[in-house]
This record gives sequence, structure tokens and C-alpha cells, in this order.
Amino acid sequence: MQLPGMGSFGNRLRTLRLAMDMSQAELARLIGRHQTAIGPYERDEYMPARDIVAKLADILGTTPEYLIFGRSPHRTELQVVGTIGPGSVVHEAESGQKANLLNLREGQIALFEVNDNSMAPLFPYGHLLVVSTIADARPQNFLGRYALLTLQDGRTFLRRLLPSRDRDHFDLAALDGTIMTGAAVASLRSVLGVLSPEAFTRGENEQ
Repeated sequence: MQLPGMGSFGNRLRTLRLAMDMSQAELARLIGRHQTAIGPYERDEYMPARDIVAKLADILGTTPEYLIFGRSPHRTELQVVGTIGPGSVVHEAESGQKANLLNLREGQIALFEVNDNSMAPLFPYGHLLVVSTIADARPQNFLGRYALLTLQDGRTFLRRLLPSRDRDHFDLAALDGTIMTGAAVASLRSVLGVLSPEAFTRGENEQ
């Protein structure tokens, strides 16, 4: 049995589950186990079988290796090399100062390529939207923000979420100024940022 603590399987499992706002019973149902199965895993009373670990990792957007060992072979780190403070003044790290490294949330972000000119200058053609892979069913928490909004009829749009006259519906503002009023939003995936294609290298098999 693993020792409980910050570095334990159970702690990592619990942290990821709570980050997805998921109950123990819901997670147990998704892996086909009894609703009380997750508690002992999170308390490190015993380790689930490998196939269960794989299911847990898939649902929680991570890898079995991370859940079991706390490490990932595909970890991506980005350097924070300065700050932007009051007055929009940029303060870069001094020479020799250690950069702060941030790990990308593995499995919890995805990229969508902009394939239309009408979304510039906010989302220029060819740029990539960084989008959360975790759908949220509480759109009221994202008012004023851009998101991939899935309507109850199944269609998905990139829009800015605005309040509507009907408190159970929302107005969706497009970048060209048009507004879809009184939309029934089923879920959304928030837009976390936008990246230029220059931030990436092409794969060896691409021309």
C-alpha cells in the first residue's frame, strides 16, 4: 500500500477529480464501479487494477503514469521570464535569475486553428485558440468571456457570452458585431488564449 500524502496516488486522484468538479459517486459510475469505490482509492487503502487506473486517467485527462508515479513522459514546461505591472511596464528577469517554470495542464487544453478572416484582429487567420477540454455546464460563470458554446440543439459556436432578458438563456456576440439572442446554452469550453503559428515547429512529416 502506498503511504498517504501529497505525493500519493490517492492525493493525485482526489486533486484531479475535484478540479473537474466531479463527485466520487460520479467518477465511480464512469469507470463502471460501485459508488463507494473511489473513497478507498483516494485514502490510499489499496491500489486499483491497471485497467481501472487507465480508465481513471482517461476520464481525468491525464496518464496512468502520472496517477501512479506522479510524473509524465510528455510534460511540457513554459518559462515565465518577467512580469507586466502597473502602467503596462514590462519587467524582465535579470540575467542569471532563475526562470519560473509552469507545467501545462496535460490533457486539459486543446488547440483550434482559426480558418476564417472575419475574426481578426482578436483571433487572426491561422492563429490557434487555446481551449479548455473540460466542458462546463455553468455558463453564468463566464459572462463577458469568449468560449466555445454548445447549444442545446447540438451546434457549437465561438462567441462572447452575454446576459439575456431570459435569465435561463444567453446572448452570444460574434466578432463581427452580430448577436444571437436568447440562446439555450448546454455547455461551454472556455477560451484560455490565442497563439501565433510561429510559436510551434512543424512536424518532420509536414512540408
